Amino acid sequence: MNAQEFRSLILVKKPRYAKSRIPVMEAFANKGQSKSEYSQFGPLYELYIYAFRLGLKKGLKLPLPPRNLTQDFVEIGKWKRDSSLVDFLLMIIFSRSEEIGFDWNDLEDMEEKEINKVVSDIIDFIESYANGGLQYIQEEWENDNLMNSSYLFVDLMRQ
Repeated sequence: MNAQEFRSLILVKKPRYAKSRIPVMEAFANKGQSKSEYSQFGPLYELYIYAFRLGLKKGLKLPLPPRNLTQDFVEIGKWKRDSSLVDFLLMIIFSRSEEIGFDWNDLEDMEEKEINKVVSDIIDFIESYANGGLQYIQEEWENDNLMNSSYLFVDLMRQ
């Protein structure tokens, strides 16, 4: 398997998020028609990516609850089509290959079962850090610690 085929396997995956995070996602994501008292991050996938980055930076890895308490998100390949955003996200993930247990040098010789395991581990990695980031945003929001700012995400990353 080559890197492009491997990337394609990742792009069709739909990461999940905890249903308990829906209120915070609705409060901070621009879903097109709703208004919020807070500056909004943008579409839901952008908030999900911001939460992932925030969770990763702060070391907030939080496994998802059982499947019946989660909801599928949109396929990774549909996040900001024709943009380098997803490739940037994948670069961040692959820079943490020791945490995922993935070695690029092994890709070419991996069996399908091994490749599927690596892809699953990558999605788990995304989900757990996004969940941790969303929890952090939710706690800050519920404790009224967030300032309405155009730089809300930057401010959260600095804390």
